[in-house]
Amino acid sequence: MSEQARVRKPTATPIQLTGENSPRTRLARRFMRLLGALLLWRTTVKLTCHGLEHVPRQGPTILLFNHLSQVDPPLVGGMITFRDLTPIGKEELLHNPLTAWMVAFWQAIPIKRGELDLQALRRALYVLEHTNDILLIAPEGHRYKALSQPKEGFILLAAKTGAQMVAAGISGTQHFRQNLKRLRRTHVTINYSRPIRLKGKLTRQEYRAAADEVMYYLAAHIAEPALRGMYSDLSRATMDYIEVIE
Repeated sequence: MSEQARVRKPTATPIQLTGENSPRTRLARRFMRLLGALLLWRTTVKLTCHGLEHVPRQGPTILLFNHLSQVDPPLVGGMITFRDLTPIGKEELLHNPLTAWMVAFWQAIPIKRGELDLQALRRALYVLEHTNDILLIAPEGHRYKALSQPKEGFILLAAKTGAQMVAAGISGTQHFRQNLKRLRRTHVTINYSRPIRLKGKLTRQEYRAAADEVMYYLAAHIAEPALRGMYSDLSRATMDYIEVIE
């Protein structure tokens, strides 16, 4: 076999384009925003927002929210019209016909729970480092009735990129399904925090403590104290590893 006929190694699949550099994705996201406005905050939800002006207009940004209901991501992200968002969601959403098309249309990042998903990590880093999209993350990785211990992946992303973090405390959506069955609109409140960032370079052993500090910061922005869960005692909140960006 000649040198010209040598077998080439397959090249790695490029990271999927995001809304910033894909016109098709931008168009799909615009359509889904209009659909969300029609089906959610104009018909089934009475939404009150505070602090939206705190969300940065540019720079690597991670938006963190407490996850109570399936409608949380479109509500938390839908209020931000001056920047696009790329959500991270569980891989199981791809196996549900009702949600698979949403993930595909929006170009969300599916993640395998319970393991280190390097492909999802690479895509998340790409979003923060090469686009102006906000990365939307539920730090607990699943829906809970009240705040629970988070995964540490968002701290890893913030540490590697220097991303600023905004906490979005949402309340009211825990009643959404029940109210929908009764044809009632659900009162929802979202409080957006001032952005925060990590203090300096953290060791891997400090990630857990930093994650807990961020969760206390998130808890302080949840309107209903009963939803703050294991982070209810705000007197235990510290700021050893994070700081507010003025």
